[in-house]
Amino acid sequence: MAHEEILRRPSYGPHSRVVGERGARTRGNILDVALRQFCERSFFDVPVDDLAKAAGVSRATLYQYFESKDEIFAELLSECGAMLLRLISRLGPLGPTVRGFDNLHWWLGEWAWVYDRYASVFAQWDHIETSDTSFRPLVTGFVDAYAGRISERLTAAGFAGIDRADTAAALLLVVHRVNYLRHTGRTSGLSNEELLAGLAVVLQLVLFPDTPPEVLASQGARPAPAPASWSDPPPHPPPARPDRFAGLGERARRTVRLLLDAAARTFGARGFAGSNLDTVASDAGVARATLYRYFDDKIDVLTALAEQARDEVVATAVEFASIARGDPHDGARLRRWLHHLVAISRRHAGVLRVWVERQPDDPRVQALGEEVTRSVRAAVAAALTSVQREYPLNLHAAALVLIALLERVPVGIAQQSRDVHEAEIVETMAAFIERGLLNGEPAARLQPPAAAAS
Repeated sequence: MAHEEILRRPSYGPHSRVVGERGARTRGNILDVALRQFCERSFFDVPVDDLAKAAGVSRATLYQYFESKDEIFAELLSECGAMLLRLISRLGPLGPTVRGFDNLHWWLGEWAWVYDRYASVFAQWDHIETSDTSFRPLVTGFVDAYAGRISERLTAAGFAGIDRADTAAALLLVVHRVNYLRHTGRTSGLSNEELLAGLAVVLQLVLFPDTPPEVLASQGARPAPAPASWSDPPPHPPPARPDRFAGLGERARRTVRLLLDAAARTFGARGFAGSNLDTVASDAGVARATLYRYFDDKIDVLTALAEQARDEVVATAVEFASIARGDPHDGARLRRWLHHLVAISRRHAGVLRVWVERQPDDPRVQALGEEVTRSVRAAVAAALTSVQREYPLNLHAAALVLIALLERVPVGIAQQSRDVHEAEIVETMAAFIERGLLNGEPAARLQPPAAAAS
């Protein structure tokens, strides 16, 4: 009875008058331990008993300070969100000047520091947003507030040319994803300083495309030769592959299409880990037994979807490389391509998340993701080397920024609380690419006639 009474007491919140100095230390220790535990595993894989044991307290004591594991994670979310909001309040004036660029560079560096401090929280935002927990409103509220603060700073800086709110949201998503790539070691040897310097140059040009080259060089950014792998040929159309459902009749093939469409929607909305085949079958309007006629298990369904995604994304990468090799400033063609990319990103959001986060680590699924990665990198290389620039830019860093844009923005902007039309997403991405990544003269135009002919 006494044990249950302890569990039912109101928890000591962060500003409780009852908790005292010793209790505050205990509460802070629980938060620090939770941050480490969520980094080593994940929010969903850490039981409350493990948190209590690692913090050196009993389960009952932990519940004195937090009503649940959700409350612990919510406070960590609030902590890191508050730190980022304080950062933007300290951000000096932006603009196409040395001072403005220095302020932007400082902000990105401090943002990276906060990300490293709360990496386990930031890295799980996508998991949390698609879970059945109550975190989504908290995350959405923070994203809206932060994008709103960025938009206010852009207004004060005289930013013009494209929608401020959409640009602010895209900037937030890109910086978050670049930091995720940095934290997960996917920068292929690029140092943090090189990556942040390249990110700062790209974002400065997105916000102020007429920034003079000498301003962009003022923070010590240096051009770097393209990685050796960029000399590889551009991506090729995916080869014809055996159709695993070729022997089925038209009615059965229609059922398979319904099941894969339902799986794409379910995995996209709930994430792979949070989905089950009962939901997929119900969404497709068929019995669970019918699903098992065509698929062995959930991984088999994911593999079939990943095969579809691989073929569509590789074909899209080939098209992007073709745009770059033609006229990288062909705005109409770029926007048509982006409309296609947004549609693919929405359909295959669940598979793309599996590839980015490498969970589940199934060899068949991840091998398909590696094919996609090689094709996208080749297309990005073709795009970034299609122009020559008068300002310093590390092309490897720029490639990571472009990959972050293509991976995160098509779906990320649409997840905001405000309605954003596809045309707005496309225009924002196009402006990001044209102003920040292809801000230069087409390389073919700058070559001597003999070199161009050869």
